[in-house]
Amino acid sequence: MGSLFVAYDDIRRLVPLASISLVGRGSACLARVHHPACPAHWLEVRWTGTGWAWRALASVERTRGAGRPLPDGWTAMSVEEDRGTRVSLGSDAWVELVDAGPPEPFAWDVVAAVPLDGPELEEVAEVRGDLLLPLSAEGDARQALADGACWVHHGPDGPRTFRAHVPTHFSSTQATRIELARGEVFVLVDPADLRATLRQGQRTATVQGACVRTLVVYGNARDHGEGWLTAAEAWAAWTELGAAEDRPLEAVGWERARLRQRLDRAGVGDLDVLFETRKDGAFVKTRLGAGIEVDVVG
Repeated sequence: MGSLFVAYDDIRRLVPLASISLVGRGSACLARVHHPACPAHWLEVRWTGTGWAWRALASVERTRGAGRPLPDGWTAMSVEEDRGTRVSLGSDAWVELVDAGPPEPFAWDVVAAVPLDGPELEEVAEVRGDLLLPLSAEGDARQALADGACWVHHGPDGPRTFRAHVPTHFSSTQATRIELARGEVFVLVDPADLRATLRQGQRTATVQGACVRTLVVYGNARDHGEGWLTAAEAWAAWTELGAAEDRPLEAVGWERARLRQRLDRAGVGDLDVLFETRKDGAFVKTRLGAGIEVDVVG
């Protein structure tokens, strides 16, 4: 994903880039430069659809940077031979593009003022292509977060507030190999390797990780009735399969979200139907979607 290296004084920091990112001293800046010589809004860095570009918003006379000139005062940014476009504010600060890839979804911790991506992001949100969903959405794409939207995640360390950064000029072109909504999906789970292989006709997709235990939990429940489980019932079955017993009840839901993310990267579509949820009195219950059959090796 697009990333910018920020340097001033003795500070060196790598930040992911949103589709439109401000660089400067102000609180609205994604790439903060806490130096008295830096303007509140120094640079704007933007994804054009084919690459990155920058322009100076203030201290234009002190700003120096390479790159091919573009219309309306913009300058192209690139990474070539392991060196990216660098823009400097005199000798006080500089930024450098170190990853020229397109923007990808990430979250911003509003209180700690730090970005979350990769495995850290998977702990608080679900990433599906260029969509970002709160874990409470249970994979419902209709509840995807808009760019700039804030949400509260209730984790083991208490509530945390995040701001969503979602690409606005980029969409995934990954081909879908398996479509869950069509049904007739057969899943073979190897609990020893924590690996699940999905098959639909001649098409297959494989994912691996602790999150595949959720397929066994809800697959077993489907085999022995309607398959509906409360959070407590799912947690009990999940820990019997080897999950850590010190994890909270909500962890099963987090693992369902992680499973959907990995399936998405593996080319599985229609992930909204992987699990179904309903309100039953005071309880929210979940079950495996129809048309998905799970078998366990051994």
